[in-house]
Amino acid sequence: MRAGAPAAALFLAVVAGLYFDEVRPQIEDRVYRGSDGRPFHLPTYLPGDCPFYRATALSLLREKDLDLHDDMAWNVVRPQGQVALGARGEWYPKHPILLPLAALPFYASLGDQGLLAFNVLQVALLDVLVFFLARRLTSDGVALVVAVWFAFGSFLRPVAYNFSPDVFSSVLVVGGYLALVSRRLAAAGLLFGLAIAAKWTNLVFLPIAGTYAIATSGLRPSIRFALAAAPVLLALALLDFHMFGSPFVTPYDRVLGEGFRIEPSHRLMFDRPFFAGLWSQIVDPRLGLLRSAPQALFAVPGFFLLARRARAEAALCAALCAAQMAVFAPYRMWDASNYGHRFWMTAIVLFAVPVAALADRVFRGAAQV
Repeated sequence: MRAGAPAAALFLAVVAGLYFDEVRPQIEDRVYRGSDGRPFHLPTYLPGDCPFYRATALSLLREKDLDLHDDMAWNVVRPQGQVALGARGEWYPKHPILLPLAALPFYASLGDQGLLAFNVLQVALLDVLVFFLARRLTSDGVALVVAVWFAFGSFLRPVAYNFSPDVFSSVLVVGGYLALVSRRLAAAGLLFGLAIAAKWTNLVFLPIAGTYAIATSGLRPSIRFALAAAPVLLALALLDFHMFGSPFVTPYDRVLGEGFRIEPSHRLMFDRPFFAGLWSQIVDPRLGLLRSAPQALFAVPGFFLLARRARAEAALCAALCAAQMAVFAPYRMWDASNYGHRFWMTAIVLFAVPVAALADRVFRGAAQV
């Protein structure tokens, strides 16, 4: 009898504890002065875009709105490139608000360190999902080995010291994947819908998941998938309408630029040569795929083995991975990261499926010798 749930719970506790033990000595609080003379704290685990996710949480907690005018020391951190101009002059979050919403109880209880605690737990949860991805194809023991390798032998380890939207997005997509291949179509639809609310580029996953649902479960059962995803998409459209006057205008189309004028839409940033961008993102010595997750090398033969065991799932997994990699291959800002190729994180985590198929073959072969 396989003890999946107890093993996963123990794994979550152990990994979270190890991550906490590793990040605690790194905690450093940098203090600046806002324009009003008050101290402005910016912990080192909130680099890059992270302060703006925190500002959204603060605005929701303190003012119950999304206008960030009063939720950041704008003399310390510039608004240009980081907020979206609302239809009535508001400074709305450029970034999706689902991560700040999810972390709000942690932030309300523990302040900035609550954001770090939330992040450590979500990374540990993502590692647990890797265990469940692998467990579908191999024994609990081998699945645990694969999960540990991803947890401590890839960029998932350094990302624990962060407040990562990419981890949050990946948790939702991988959760949706597991629900989909288990034929829990309503749960899958809801999770894939929420994944779009967590990151707009996850929209590319929805038709792939929907096609898999129809191909493996039939048209009528797949309606549950669509109905579960629809409310989230409707909520996103209504939010955009409220903020910008159109359900088809996203915050990335209204980013505040120099001179407090609207920048060209960030959709135009996907303009690098496709194959040159793809290759550089694979081999880049600092942030590339092979540097961020050497497990990718083993995923290639693993996909062939996976296709022999579960052709439909192999097609689903490969299509999701290829879609994310293709979307970001021409992205000019792909290297805006502190810990690895964060824009391919979901694909990297899904590589655990073919890696598990390969590991199962290797360990079974070794046992027969």
